[in-house]
Amino acid sequence: LDFKDGIPPEQRTLVVVPTMLTTATGVEHLLEGIEERYLANRDTALHFALLTDFVDAAAETLPGDDELVQLAREGIERLNEKYSAIRSDIFYLFHRSRHWNPQQGEWMGEERKRGKLADLNAMLRGAKERFASVVGETAILLRVRYVITLDTDTQLPRDAARLMAGTLAHPLNRPVYDAQRRRVVDGYTILQPRVGVSL
Repeated sequence: LDFKDGIPPEQRTLVVVPTMLTTATGVEHLLEGIEERYLANRDTALHFALLTDFVDAAAETLPGDDELVQLAREGIERLNEKYSAIRSDIFYLFHRSRHWNPQQGEWMGEERKRGKLADLNAMLRGAKERFASVVGETAILLRVRYVITLDTDTQLPRDAARLMAGTLAHPLNRPVYDAQRRRVVDGYTILQPRVGVSL
């Protein structure tokens, strides 16, 4: 579908970057990256989030953990303030704590990237207390229809989010769920665009 005039509110889309908080420099890089993606994809029905947890460890908490979360929190708040004249619900932080994993024998983000996305999906459907730290006005996110997931080093070229939302919204791509078989029988729930490498 051609969303040349913008993503319709009923097709509201969230761009997320699942990642880890490792260093202060790394946090700044994450904040710069999410702002750049926004600047290339400005749309009133588009939101951007960092979906974070910590590196695996022998203890539940490590020295410096709180400082990294605080840096990310302050950075997201600063971005929302910077663009507050446009709107106040652009940027978000969803951070998870470590949990004990007996199979791995260490503290880690539960199911790593897959777990982060599952927790996000549950939260978007109304589940509470999936994240230890949340920054941003989350009420509107209950109306999110699509999630675009990017790796830390993946760019989002100009208007690419609008094109992806249009592709997902097309009637031939919409998932058809069979309640009796408990699965999607037609259309798509996940689309994976071709990724190009730029030098």
